[in-house]
Amino acid sequence: MPRVGGIGAGPATGCARMTPKISGFVVAYNRENLIETCLRGARFVDQLVVVDKSSTDATAVIAERIADTVIRVPWSPTVEETRALALSHCVHDWVLFLDDDEMLSHEAVRFLHGRHFDRARDVHYLPRKDYILGRFDPRAYYWPEHHVRFFRRGAVAFGPTVHGGVAVLTDNVAHIPEGTGICIHHLSHPDVAGWIEKVNRYTSSPDRVRPEQDVAGLAAFAHARIEHWMARTGPSGAEDYPAAVAVLRAVYDIVDRLKTYEEGVGSGDADRFAATCAELRSAYDVLEIRFAIPTGHDRASAAPASLPVALPEIPSQPVWMPPRRGLAGRMRECARILRGG
Repeated sequence: MPRVGGIGAGPATGCARMTPKISGFVVAYNRENLIETCLRGARFVDQLVVVDKSSTDATAVIAERIADTVIRVPWSPTVEETRALALSHCVHDWVLFLDDDEMLSHEAVRFLHGRHFDRARDVHYLPRKDYILGRFDPRAYYWPEHHVRFFRRGAVAFGPTVHGGVAVLTDNVAHIPEGTGICIHHLSHPDVAGWIEKVNRYTSSPDRVRPEQDVAGLAAFAHARIEHWMARTGPSGAEDYPAAVAVLRAVYDIVDRLKTYEEGVGSGDADRFAATCAELRSAYDVLEIRFAIPTGHDRASAAPASLPVALPEIPSQPVWMPPRRGLAGRMRECARILRGG
C-alpha cells in the first residue's frame, strides 16, 4: 500500500505485537439491502459490533452472520442517540465507526487493515462520497467533504445532537486527501421521497444543529439557503443534477427553519382543530333541531351545546357578510347572524 500524502507508514515489519488492534461499530435499522456490504467492508477489524435498533426486516439476521456482536435496542429516530452505547462495547484502542448506509472503498480497507494510518494522529477524517438521488457527482455541493470515522479511544465523544453529535476532543487530527481513492461511499438517499422522510425525522428532534438565521424573514431565508448551496455547486449542464441536490439541501434548511418558527408561535393545531370542530358541531345541531336538516344529531357522540333561544328565518338570498380575517372571524359572524344580532 503506498503512502498517502504525508500520512505515516504502517507498523514495524515483523513486530506483530506492536500492531494496534481496531474495534468497529455500526448502528443499524432496516437496512437489509445495504448492511451486508457495509459490514463486509469493515470485517477486517479485530472486533465488529452492530447495534440494531429493533429492525423489522432482515438487518439483524444479516448482521449476526458477519459481526462479532449484535446488540438489540429500542428504536430511536436518529443514529446520534445510539453511538455512545455502541462505543461502550468496543474494547480496543482504535475505533472505526460507520453508519448503516456507509461503505469503505477497497482502498480504505487496505489502508486501515495495513495500519498505514499515522499513529501519531488521534483522529482521522475520511473523504465521503454522498449518493443522493441514487448517484454521486463531484460537481455537487457535497464534494469534497471529510468526516470523522476513525479515531483513538478518548479523542472523540458522542452525544445525541442531530448533525452535531460527534465531538472531536483534540487538534491532533489528519485529513485523508480526496484524490487517493481512500473514502467512504455514502448510499444515503435513493430518491426524493427518502430525502423528505429523513428531513422530517431529523428536524423533528429538539436537540439538533440548526441552520444560521442570518437574514430576517422566512422568504428571505429560503432564498438565501438556495443561493448558499448553489454557490457550492459546480456547473449543472443539461441534466441539472447538481442544482437538484443543492435545492434538496436547501429544503432541509427551510423545513428546519419553519419548524423553528412553529415552535416560536406555538402551532396548537390539535386544540384549534378541536375548537373549530366543536363550533361546527354546534352549528350542525342548530340546523337539525331548528330547521330539520339531517346532520347526524341523533348519532353524535356528545350532547349538543345549548342552542340560541331564537333563530332567524333562512334567507331566500345569500346573506352578505362583511369581510373578516380567517375562519374564526367568519364563524363568529355566522354565530352573530344565527343569534339575530
